[in-house]
Amino acid sequence: YGIAIDIGTSKIVCHLVDLHSGNSIAVGSLENPQLAYGEDVISRIKYCMTKRNGLEELHDVVIDAINFLIEELCKKAKVDPNNIYEAVVVGNTAMHHIFLKMHPDYLALSPYVPGIRQSVNVKARDLGLSINKGANVYIPPIIAGFVGADAVADIIATGMIESNDLVLLIDIGTNTEVCLGNKDLIWAASCASGPAFEGAHIRFGMKAIPGAIEHVKIISRSDDYEVDYSVIGNVRPVGICGSAMIDIIAEFLRNKIIDKSGRLRTDSNRIRREQDDIGFIIAYSDETEIGRDILITQRDIRQIQLAKAAISAACKILIKKAGISEKDIDKVYIAGSFGRHINVENA
Repeated sequence: YGIAIDIGTSKIVCHLVDLHSGNSIAVGSLENPQLAYGEDVISRIKYCMTKRNGLEELHDVVIDAINFLIEELCKKAKVDPNNIYEAVVVGNTAMHHIFLKMHPDYLALSPYVPGIRQSVNVKARDLGLSINKGANVYIPPIIAGFVGADAVADIIATGMIESNDLVLLIDIGTNTEVCLGNKDLIWAASCASGPAFEGAHIRFGMKAIPGAIEHVKIISRSDDYEVDYSVIGNVRPVGICGSAMIDIIAEFLRNKIIDKSGRLRTDSNRIRREQDDIGFIIAYSDETEIGRDILITQRDIRQIQLAKAAISAACKILIKKAGISEKDIDKVYIAGSFGRHINVENA
């Protein structure tokens, strides 16, 4: 057996793979415990630079989290961890360095040079991974700066490196990577889009777990608006995840609940004023598990606009660098679990 691990800034995903068939036989994920040390990569790099044993702390917590995932997947698939002989690990450059217990200091200083760029092979025992001690752990190469091994995996998985079509690839996360090109040349960039699409800094935001509203449709009535929503796990809602945020903003625009600048209109029965903010009620308190109205506030809308602006800027810079126009792009890929669940038209 083998394992494939994606160490995201906010989430770690692990696949247990049958190496004979190449099929994933179990998949699991959990929140990256490094979030307790900072939401973004810069905060974590700073922690490594300023705290004695900071790097060791961040390395140890991510290894513990990965080992927990491996144990859970092996239990689920009834596999002996000693029969895992191969591992592939990807992540952005900061996650890559911390996983390998390499100081990421220079990533925070211009010109943001990685400590190592080429691919790495190490033994599982040297990293403390709970698989066969002699198992080979392969980490693909870094592209540059904050465009890490995860972007390399995206490029391979989508086939854009062999494509004649001009492809735009966006891996949305707290650190978003954007790649543009085809078999002839690929441009790459990263941007600090922040964790808003994963529910952070959103008042009722949450991960895509049971209880999260995942899709929303707003219907305009003569007297007001009707909101239809679906919830992960078919339970009463407790919050809103990223895919629903995309739907909500698109539905707000479609129904003129917000104007082009993102400002909420105040002439609806669903609008609530609270202290120095206003919000639009998605689910009334008697519908929710928490016994409170679940709202989208003006501040929430601004957080999504900030994230969108960062990703848009990265896309536009690459388009300008490549000397093309948006109309020249043949395909767009949205990578990751977020990309699998969004409504494409709304996005």
